[in-house]
Amino acid sequence: MPKNDVELSKKVKKKKRKNRRLISKYLTLFIFIASGLLIYQIVRLNLLPMNLIIVVSLLLVILALLVTLIMNFKAKKFFGRFIMGLIALCMCISLGYGNYFIYKTKDTFDVVTSLADEKATTTSVIVMKNSNIKKAKGLKNKTIGTVLKMDKKATKRTLKALSDENVKYSTEDYSNLDELVDALYDGDIDAICLNEKYRDILHETEEYFTFNTKTKVAYQNTHYEPREVQDNDSNPVNDITKDAFTVLVSGNDSYGTLQSGNTRSDANLLLTVNPKKGTILMTSVPRDYYVDLPCVEDGGCPVGSKDKLTHTGIYGVDTTKDTIENLLDIDINYVYRVNFTSMINIVDALGGVDVTVDKGMAVSKFYTNSTLKGVHEGKNHLDGKRALAYSRERKAYLDGDVQRARNQQQVLQAMFKKATSPEIIKNYTSLLNALIDAFDTNMTTSEITSFIKYQIQARPSWKFEQFVLKGDSALRVSPEIGSEVSVVLLYDSYINTAHEKIQAVLDGKSSNTVEADEDVPAGTLSEEEIEAQIQYGLMTEPPVDEEGSDIYYGN
Repeated sequence: MPKNDVELSKKVKKKKRKNRRLISKYLTLFIFIASGLLIYQIVRLNLLPMNLIIVVSLLLVILALLVTLIMNFKAKKFFGRFIMGLIALCMCISLGYGNYFIYKTKDTFDVVTSLADEKATTTSVIVMKNSNIKKAKGLKNKTIGTVLKMDKKATKRTLKALSDENVKYSTEDYSNLDELVDALYDGDIDAICLNEKYRDILHETEEYFTFNTKTKVAYQNTHYEPREVQDNDSNPVNDITKDAFTVLVSGNDSYGTLQSGNTRSDANLLLTVNPKKGTILMTSVPRDYYVDLPCVEDGGCPVGSKDKLTHTGIYGVDTTKDTIENLLDIDINYVYRVNFTSMINIVDALGGVDVTVDKGMAVSKFYTNSTLKGVHEGKNHLDGKRALAYSRERKAYLDGDVQRARNQQQVLQAMFKKATSPEIIKNYTSLLNALIDAFDTNMTTSEITSFIKYQIQARPSWKFEQFVLKGDSALRVSPEIGSEVSVVLLYDSYINTAHEKIQAVLDGKSSNTVEADEDVPAGTLSEEEIEAQIQYGLMTEPPVDEEGSDIYYGN
């Protein structure tokens, strides 16, 4: 071979070796940087026990050293270098994904443990479906109905925004929602100004059940304001892995994001957790319980009145929390707020949940969504939409609300079981994405990670116990609606039993040591409360019995 060709060949080989060394150096550098960053993120996340963090860190360092040493110094031949290059590349990709998932986990915790910076109030100007009014301009010279006594601030803000768009109109004020909607239906006014939080309240009454289909929105105003810290203040325990605590899971009857505003609390479930004993008591409080409102002057709801528990959600989850604390004489440590979209997304991210339907409890079609397949006796695998429909179903059961509460407890238990199983690993990414907008809570990131760390380390065998409060159906005045609605009158004995069962779990005992006694419903209105109802225009005079004597329901 000519001398020039030999020298050229040597230069080519030298250049190839230089390129290989350069690639190896880059891979080595990336592996050690990514490994160090991953160890840092694991420590920062504080999700694993320290002894496990040390083991994981050592394994990562040892693996990085082995791969890089073999790749740079031991692999001489082409095949060996190729294999080690592939291994190093795979390790780089794995470390990259690992860092991303840890970052995503930390980001998710940070999002769900901090309430939204702003809360939204949406108010609509609504017309009949067959109206030729389609946009704001169509409201010019029209008459808009209002209920200023009920929602003065949001109503005036919306009407001002409409005026700012050079739309002139007149207004007619009414005393309650019934009169307002009747005036719209009868054609006495052209439109009504309605805070969207009241839409579902109308929908729950039989007379206005078709309100959503008979009307349409011509104009809408959304106002954002800073969320106060005390909007969801917690009552933390000293050590969430040792001290028993109670959590309120409040389910809003809305879709979309939780920032879209306060709506009714469709489901109210208390979880009393005793980590030492591995016990979780699920206590369901009926949404239609007729309860004392914990209202203060200028707090939005009528002071000294009663209403359905579900309506407390309109004033915020803190009002629901205070109501249940007063009702059961307990302390609630933490709150989780979710809505319909939350549940659908989480169940789907978990890959669905399994529930077992008892004999005689099959449902062919769900009342809340007749387009979905019902449930049959035995084991059923439910996706997000069917799990939500199953949790909301009551029309198909003789003891409607009570069975609905049992279904909600059953779905929640199935979700907990799926989330704590090894199967969660394959759905980890989708679950994190679902959790980002799924709920908000006043439990801190450190409390959540401490509890997860406890689950990983101690792996307790959780025992679930259930209790559902009961009552009798009746008609009572709702301050929110301004007329009579169907409510549930509570039983004194069940209130006492719920308190004692919760206390038993907090004390390290089983709630089953407390027996529930059947009883008649307790009173609903005292003489003072009736006077308050009359004062706020919700009652014109005290109720009377058949002989014309005044009736006072309370003590």
